[in-house]
Amino acid sequence: MVLFRLIGPSRTRLVAQILAAIIGAGFVIALQVAAILSYGTLSRFAVLTSDAAAGFAPDLDSAVWWAARAAFGDGEALLLLLAGGLVVLGAVMTAFSASFADTVARVSAAAAPAHPGVRAKAFRAGSRQQALRWKEFLLLRRDPWLVSQTLMQLLYLVPPALMLWRSFANSSAAIVLITPVIVMAAGQLAGGLAWLTISGEDAADLVATAPLSPARVTRAKIEVVLIAIGAIFAPLLLPLAFAAPPQALVTASFVVIAAVSATAIQLWFRVQAKRSQFRRRQTSSRFATFAEAFSSIGWAATAALALSIPIAAAITGLMTAGILAITWKISPRRG
Repeated sequence: MVLFRLIGPSRTRLVAQILAAIIGAGFVIALQVAAILSYGTLSRFAVLTSDAAAGFAPDLDSAVWWAARAAFGDGEALLLLLAGGLVVLGAVMTAFSASFADTVARVSAAAAPAHPGVRAKAFRAGSRQQALRWKEFLLLRRDPWLVSQTLMQLLYLVPPALMLWRSFANSSAAIVLITPVIVMAAGQLAGGLAWLTISGEDAADLVATAPLSPARVTRAKIEVVLIAIGAIFAPLLLPLAFAAPPQALVTASFVVIAAVSATAIQLWFRVQAKRSQFRRRQTSSRFATFAEAFSSIGWAATAALALSIPIAAAITGLMTAGILAITWKISPRRG
């Protein structure tokens, strides 16, 4: 109710969705980070079954365990949970039901159209290519929830990055580990953004009628993905450029390669879908999903080896290029 009054219904829904995703991912990631720092493993069960966790845990007869006991078939605990939930629901309804009508009235008033005398924004001049790029950026800005789901992939790279850092923190190779993490993240993020701009086009029929060739439309979408990747990873590469300029150059090069590879895979396996199906995009083509993952991993490994063992980097680079070639050969849309 507070968010409703402060930021409105649409923003309240957006904030709730993003916070729910962050809390869900953060719980797992926090357990893995604790396991890495304490026990040197990615297994979250190492923390949950440890003596330290047992020391903080309440007694077995505590109400904290009612949910677990209900899940294991304890009827009494289940009835107590249901009763407690109904009491809380009734209290919330009693406290806030009287203000629902006022809230709806406020929302309706806020959603009323602007006064006809309000001056419209000036028409944005530019080429047709620029207009298409601007349209893609506008769609991404208008749907921050989908962007947050794409950026969520970066959070899951925190535990393995921390694991690598902890394993090599005392060696001279510690700073080199930044490169594969950034390259891997760029490949994964580019794949998600490419799906949004290519397969998640809600106005595909309208774009098809634009006075642009399909090749120029596709190029504009690719440019949007690469510009977004550059804007996100440039602040990460800037400090690295001062600390280790050659490593920054190698990292930037493989960020572009990984992003282009992930975008190409999305182009080869593009299937028209709704943007709301972003979470289920992997089900459209399992092969494309695995190819994108192996491509990101391969280029990340190649980037790391290029800084330490160039000959091995050439081998892994050829292997990753071979994966892309096979993916292109099998894809239904070559080009």
